[in-house]
Amino acid sequence: MQNLIADLRHALRSLRSHLTFTVTAVLTLALGIGGTTTIYGIVDGIVLRPLPFPNADRLITICEQYPGATSDWCSIAPPNVEDIAARSHSIAAIGIGRSWPYHLATAEGAESVTGGIVTPELFHALGVRPLLGRLFQRSDLMGRESDVAILSYDMWQTRFGSARGVIGRRIVLDGKPVTIVGVLSSDFALPKVSNVKLWRTLHIDPRDEQHRTWPGFVAYGLLRPGVSLASARSELNGLAGQIRREHFASVRDWGLYMESLQDLVVGDAKPVLLFFLGAVSLILLIGCANVANLLLARAGERSRELALRAALGANRWRIIRGLLVESFLLALGGSALGVLIAQWGTAAFKSLAPASTPRLSSVGVDGRVLVFALVLSVVTTMLFGLAPAVRAARVNLAGALRDGRGSNRRDRLAGRVLVAGELALAMVLVTGAGLLARSFAARAAWNPGFERDHLIAFSIFASNERYPTPALVAALLRRVETELRTVPGVVGVGSASAGPLFGGGDGAQDVAYSNRAGPAKSPAAWYDMSPSYFATLGVPVVAGRALSEADGVDAARVALVNEALAKKFWPNDTPLGKQLTLFSGKMQVEIVGVARDVPPATPGEPVQPQVYWSNRQEPRGYTYLLLRTSVDPASVMTAVRSRLKGIDTSLRPANVNTMPELVAEELKTPRFQMLLLVTFGMSALGLAAVGTYGLFAYRVARRRREIGIRIALGALGRQVIASVLREGLMLAAVGIVVGVGASFVAGRAMRGMVAGVSAFDPLTIGGSCLLLGLVAIVACFGPARRAASVDPAVTLTAE
Repeated sequence: MQNLIADLRHALRSLRSHLTFTVTAVLTLALGIGGTTTIYGIVDGIVLRPLPFPNADRLITICEQYPGATSDWCSIAPPNVEDIAARSHSIAAIGIGRSWPYHLATAEGAESVTGGIVTPELFHALGVRPLLGRLFQRSDLMGRESDVAILSYDMWQTRFGSARGVIGRRIVLDGKPVTIVGVLSSDFALPKVSNVKLWRTLHIDPRDEQHRTWPGFVAYGLLRPGVSLASARSELNGLAGQIRREHFASVRDWGLYMESLQDLVVGDAKPVLLFFLGAVSLILLIGCANVANLLLARAGERSRELALRAALGANRWRIIRGLLVESFLLALGGSALGVLIAQWGTAAFKSLAPASTPRLSSVGVDGRVLVFALVLSVVTTMLFGLAPAVRAARVNLAGALRDGRGSNRRDRLAGRVLVAGELALAMVLVTGAGLLARSFAARAAWNPGFERDHLIAFSIFASNERYPTPALVAALLRRVETELRTVPGVVGVGSASAGPLFGGGDGAQDVAYSNRAGPAKSPAAWYDMSPSYFATLGVPVVAGRALSEADGVDAARVALVNEALAKKFWPNDTPLGKQLTLFSGKMQVEIVGVARDVPPATPGEPVQPQVYWSNRQEPRGYTYLLLRTSVDPASVMTAVRSRLKGIDTSLRPANVNTMPELVAEELKTPRFQMLLLVTFGMSALGLAAVGTYGLFAYRVARRRREIGIRIALGALGRQVIASVLREGLMLAAVGIVVGVGASFVAGRAMRGMVAGVSAFDPLTIGGSCLLLGLVAIVACFGPARRAASVDPAVTLTAE
């Protein structure tokens, strides 16, 4: 213990006496440790930390596969869940839920409220307990809208003043009285369903076969104790086969699969965050390589000191231990400063991250993250301290005591290898940053083919209670559009269930059609829209006719298709007059026109086949209004709200966004990813430049006698500079070659993050190589100029 204390005191004195070295090493490590700790804290909060539910490790979800289903969304139809619940021996409880809009009666009129519908088993599976009152029971599931509701904690506070007597009170939802039976706790939030103010039970019978093809719900299940996810998946495969034979024999590729609820919540964020954790770890490795290089150089300068200690009886282990203590103190200082950087970085991440980032509130620098930082300081000590310490302990007593030089060819080779490694790692990060920058530029250059600066979209909801028939909904939409066209500054109005960047789409279904090859099926996205929608958007009908007001509820069903569907279904024929069958034969439409394709906002993604039918024939209560204006789009919303209220006090616009705002929202995630990796890339580039500069500054200082002799023998200054630069470029070339190979590997991991550009884009890789070469030249130029300015007379006299 006394020896260790003595080593600590000696290490502190040594580091204090070489303050420039100490500050450089601590700051270098702080950057690497701080960045790594920041990203680890983010990964821990979002990916690793269990969900805030009892038995979180046993929570699962079940996803339905069907033609047109997308990989980024997991949903299922109610009857399929009922069958699974009845037949499964692995699942203890499983329920479903989704958001659902309501109108709440208030003294000022009806107010739109975001609600949710669930089956009672959902709360059971998640282990939810009410703060007040009770949860839903199976008897509350009536096959129609129930007369009970449960409040969220937020609504209980804001709307009812946290009154504990709220249980049993009645509110009016969609024109019908509903009794409050419970209040949920403040920490409850249903994964994948956000901003819900109140809950009601499912308004349909979940066993009703007519809803077998409505995969619009998220399933939340709990495995029985002792049942593994693998065995539950095996059982589900068998159940999926049974359900397929009974109900989906004619549906191509129908199936079920199971995921942990944690994976559902984290979604695509997991691979992205793990990629960034790997990226920031490269910065840590570069920092460790830099400090190792500094220690190797310093060990050469301290060779006389170490030789004296060895001559006085210090064995090799004692010398290694003393040097490792110095390394540990450097790492500890870097960790302390790194934790401060991590706190700042975490706060910056939470403020800049897109709102769609899952579990953002769980991110923070807590005890788990601090333990990680402490472990990281020990690991970094071993990374950058052990090899130089062992190397320095192999002291040549005679040579070191004679001239004080401990540096040899092996040390110089180690220094070059470390710098080449730094450049290779920097190459990987710079290339990745370049790919994301090019991808972001491609996204930002999205050209939808219509003028988008004077468009605004918002949703409205016509409840079933007020508008129970399709004819009433269609009449309401017609009246709303007619009224809004009279608003000053509005030059066009249309409605649709979704559009470019708003509404989320309606998924895809197998569409049956016939062409010259005979009957066939293929997935296509579907939307309902008003006759004026495409004219308002600015998308022309390139063949046939547009929809019209004459295509009403009692008329034959008609639809438009886009060019992508026409080319796919009828590549050598006209689609006009052809019939399409949707929803397993429940709906048949005649194609009367073809609309021009609207390219997706994601560059490189193909245009999907799409069907558009008239919302005057098959309308839905929840729809989006699209307005084209001759003035600032946001400036018309006050008048729009007034006109809607004059038509029906329950019609209040929600999800209001201009098209430029929607585009900006679409770019938030790729911009954030780009900025994050660009920051990492620039940090790596800076550290690599510092490492290269340090190596060549040290080498020039050690070679002053040799350089002095060369100049004395007639070497010109530019020849000396060229010699140093040539060595630096050769070192950079090695690092770049290795880095290019590593970049190809990293490119595979980045395929899901880049769009509109290849993950192996030659322009990006070539630009990164050029940038690394320039950084190496700049880093070497200072030492090269000092080498050229060596005075041979002074140098040789000193020697």
